[in-house]
Amino acid sequence: MTAAGITKDPPIMKTTEFWTSHECLLLPYEQSLTRLDSTSGLYYDCSAHMLWVGERTRQLDGAHVEFLRGVANPLGIKVSDKMDPNELVRLIEILNPRNKPGRITVITRMGAENVRIKLPHLIREVRRAGQIVTWVSDPMHGNTIKAPCGLKTRPFDAIRVRFLSLILL
Repeated sequence: MTAAGITKDPPIMKTTEFWTSHECLLLPYEQSLTRLDSTSGLYYDCSAHMLWVGERTRQLDGAHVEFLRGVANPLGIKVSDKMDPNELVRLIEILNPRNKPGRITVITRMGAENVRIKLPHLIREVRRAGQIVTWVSDPMHGNTIKAPCGLKTRPFDAIRVRFLSLILL
């Protein structure tokens, strides 16, 4: 904190709380950091507070989904415009069979051109199934373009359009 130019007064600036999240990708790593909580009898993956599955790891009969089904951490499901609404409902049912509020966060990551077309179908099916989830927008992903110099970038207008589209839903 001192290196950042912050003094020890007020005391609240002595520490900070933060939470971490990442894709549950490398199962041997995740398994090695999974512990049984002696007070609750539940297993937690201590590599992050919230773990998520995405395009590479969300197969309904896959090892990543099976692993996450067995931990008590809050879980995220990243969905793109490729996600089938019925598959999303089934995935939520597998990862949260008791429909516990706060367990599942659906993280949408579809471009500005897809969000108004694809997202309403996902929301409708999840609601129809009675699933309790938190919806989060990741407007940075799905809006990537390559600049003339070769660098990946995201036009602010596409992010803004995506955000406004979500509000209008």
